[in-house]
Amino acid sequence: MKPLNLLAIILASVLIVSLVIILANKEVLMPEPEKPQAFLSIREVDVRPVKVTSAEIEVNVSAYIDHYGGKTRDAVMLIRATSRDTGFLTTQVSAPIDAGESKNGETLLVSQKLKVERKGGYDLKILLFDSGSIRDSGSVNIRGLEALTPFSKMSGIVLNNIDFTVGSVSAGKVSIKSDMYLENNGPEASENLKIIVKAREGASNLLADKTSTETGVIPSEATIIKSVQLTVPDEYNYMVVAELWKQEVLINSWEKPVLLAPTKTIPNASIEKKVEIEVSKFVREGETRDAAKPPEAGASQQTRKTEPGFEALAAIAAMIAIVLAISCNIN
Repeated sequence: MKPLNLLAIILASVLIVSLVIILANKEVLMPEPEKPQAFLSIREVDVRPVKVTSAEIEVNVSAYIDHYGGKTRDAVMLIRATSRDTGFLTTQVSAPIDAGESKNGETLLVSQKLKVERKGGYDLKILLFDSGSIRDSGSVNIRGLEALTPFSKMSGIVLNNIDFTVGSVSAGKVSIKSDMYLENNGPEASENLKIIVKAREGASNLLADKTSTETGVIPSEATIIKSVQLTVPDEYNYMVVAELWKQEVLINSWEKPVLLAPTKTIPNASIEKKVEIEVSKFVREGETRDAAKPPEAGASQQTRKTEPGFEALAAIAAMIAIVLAISCNIN
């Protein structure tokens, strides 16, 4: 074989082998098509309290996020709480954005909880990250957190009024019946809560008596009456305090005075004088007087006998008449 023919065969073989290699590795040699970039946008944000204590409040932040374009990579929602009083960063939390299976143009719901102190207000800054870059941001503020009632102190029960009735008086002690009007303003039936009723002396604040009872289950929008008995020393003024307890938590308290030693003001001298009051003459429990029925005859006669001044005036007038008659006879 001639050298030229051998060279041609070798060159042809090299070309064929090279073409086979190129065809076999076409996918490797060709550049990968560029993937579309994901687009994230905050549409709306909702914030609601999920737990309220005396010191802290836990809120749930729900963001509605529009997703366009391709799939996300390590997408994250970051929430930063900044104090509106100081501008300091209080806390921050994050939540993953799972947009791998979402369709183009779909709205995603991403939620996360965070805790802040109950006092003051806060700016919540929301940042959307994808592939290490910020795609969108927004903010919402929360304020008036101190006005929220701690969940442990929620009952729906309010005390509308307290009526007092003197039951008996013995050995300087007065028995007072306290009728409490309890109303459930809640949307559901109330729990069975405890009520502690105390009588404190007005001047010294000393505790004169204390008792307790239970509210029972009160239907929604219903009012019940709970009664307790207190025994206190006579001729003192008291502040009756009713405390509503849920296990070991004081929910609310109310107070109303009871005056067993009232005073009155003399207008001219502008001084206070003690008014003597006999508690045993008050209407007792179970006694009802008909206002239309006249008092008994014996009672009216007794009243006339005890009216001051009339017998004395009659006697003086008679003495004056006798003296005048004697004077006329002498003349």
